[in-house]
Amino acid sequence: MGHGFQHILGILRLAYFGGVVFAVIIILQYFEFPYGDVISSLFSASKIHITYATNRTGSSCSTDNATTTLTSPQILLDSNMSETYKNASNLVHNFTKNESPTRDIFPSVNLSAVTEVHRKKQKVKVVSISEMHDILIHNRASSHPMKSLWTSRADQELLNAKLQIENASFNEDDRTLYPSVFRNISKFRRSYELMEKTLKVYIYKEGEKPIFHQPEAVMKGIYASEGWFMMQMKSSKRFITKKPKQAHLFYIPYSSKLLKATLFPNSYNRESVVPYLKSYIDMISRRYNFWNRTGGADHFLVACHDWAPDETRQFMGTCIRAICNNDVQKTGFELGKDVSLPETNVRYRQNPLQNRGGNPPSKRSVFAFFAGKMHGYLRPILLRHWENKDPDMKIFSKLPKVKDDKNYVDFMKNSKFCICAKGSEVNSPRVVEAIFYECVPVIISDNFVPPFFEILDWESFAVFVPEKDIPDLKNILLSIPKKRYLQMHKRVKEVQQHFLWHVKPVKYDIFHMILHSIWYTRVARVM
Repeated sequence: MGHGFQHILGILRLAYFGGVVFAVIIILQYFEFPYGDVISSLFSASKIHITYATNRTGSSCSTDNATTTLTSPQILLDSNMSETYKNASNLVHNFTKNESPTRDIFPSVNLSAVTEVHRKKQKVKVVSISEMHDILIHNRASSHPMKSLWTSRADQELLNAKLQIENASFNEDDRTLYPSVFRNISKFRRSYELMEKTLKVYIYKEGEKPIFHQPEAVMKGIYASEGWFMMQMKSSKRFITKKPKQAHLFYIPYSSKLLKATLFPNSYNRESVVPYLKSYIDMISRRYNFWNRTGGADHFLVACHDWAPDETRQFMGTCIRAICNNDVQKTGFELGKDVSLPETNVRYRQNPLQNRGGNPPSKRSVFAFFAGKMHGYLRPILLRHWENKDPDMKIFSKLPKVKDDKNYVDFMKNSKFCICAKGSEVNSPRVVEAIFYECVPVIISDNFVPPFFEILDWESFAVFVPEKDIPDLKNILLSIPKKRYLQMHKRVKEVQQHFLWHVKPVKYDIFHMILHSIWYTRVARVM
């Protein structure tokens, strides 16, 4: 009997030990311990997750945490929104806080500067540019946008355009375009021609300033894409129609920057502005039937503020969202429906082209350059490995403040490679700045979808470095042959025209490229 008791006791001990081990595993998966994903990897395979927008109409609203009080003047969209916005305002008070190396152009590498990187926990797979393109093709082939409740003449025009683009033939009539920077120059050219010939956009008149209809308030700084696009869209005689039944697209003319600055200037809660946007969508869907006809699929917005992806995901998720911070793995972003907006830092409002360009490759004395504030987790890692570690790597946390950022601009104009490291979000104005100053961009931002991704071949003129490879950054750049570097520099100059704001829009400039991305996406998804 004693032996039997010992046997039972042994079984109980084994069961108890197994339970403890299981509990530890559960805890490691539940809490975000460093390197806790090692445990998770034992239970799940690494896959590319293809996301689909699920929200078709906005019917309810949930709110998260905040601690701010509505200190700016109350802004009402119309009398129908008054009560809704008051309710949204009242909610605020109830929130709680919370590429053989060539030595004549590239210097020798200092191997002592390379040390092991302390990896940030990665919960999702790092998706390469080629894999992103595969996801784009897959999503477009399998997407099922809400079918229009009734067909229109505009729908048929879009279907005709879709057929012509898919069957575009190669031609070399236009000498201002460079095939080397495009995925398919023939499709782009045909699509652009059809956009100029066909596209009509209706702009909603509803919405109070400054959040709506005030582009002049966002014409400088890193969110200037919002203001410049709105201004040039509103003044376009070619594309604007006052007859909504003729429209192929409907523009919601709001500024995500001014939305936050006006309503919640001190808040860190991205959900705080959602009720206001929901009220706007509710209002236009009651007043007109255009949103309801397609569930918002033929509507679009252009927003660059960091909050834009989150504030528009729930009730504006069926729209074509042209937003700056597009992470292919982030919940709510749908590659093939949403488009990547260039983040442009406009320094001179009266002449946005002022100081454009840089030195030729032979006169670029700096190998690689970065300077910027320590936003996010990545930049401190970059500086820990390269700041003051190698004379060829000019990596700074910040530069002395001078008028018009002259020292920063001079570095850009004299560098072979310009490091575009993500900050708090995946995008950075340095990507477009590098192109503006004719410096080859080196993008360090996992899963960032670059602007005009569906059209441009980014790997022909930019270098993409995974975040985990920061310790080997110089070796990676040194491995790019001189011939390849010169080719990339040439292509940066060729693609530059597509990233330039002009006081008056010109063919193929950034305004037309943004509009084309939206048009191209709508055409691809029309049923």
